Amino acid sequence: MKENNSRRSFLKLAFGTLALAPLARVLAAMPKTQKIKDKMINEKTAKKLNYVDVASKAKDHKKYKKGSNCGNCKFYKESKEKGWGKCSMAGNKYVASEGWCKSYRLDKKKVKKEVKKEVKKKG
Repeated sequence: MKENNSRRSFLKLAFGTLALAPLARVLAAMPKTQKIKDKMINEKTAKKLNYVDVASKAKDHKKYKKGSNCGNCKFYKESKEKGWGKCSMAGNKYVASEGWCKSYRLDKKKVKKEVKKEVKKKG
């Protein structure tokens, strides 16, 4: 009987942890500082731009290409807060670097910097 009880408690803990995993991902994607929370892109602008906070959510949009995200867009300006930056197309409001919108334009300079960083890490 005691063995059955420990198995049951283990399964409850395991399934409870699995149920909380998506919540942890959402919380991790949220900005940490109040400054950014106050200056985030609003719903109206997000809707006009078809903005999504995770680029892969836009895979059904005709302009979306795999690998494109706000972090390598020419309209995105990095901030001190990791993972967040201002977007000139969104009225200089904060957007997630992993996000995407229909105004996305590849910034080749940013891509070159990313490639150089990866080469240095490997080398």
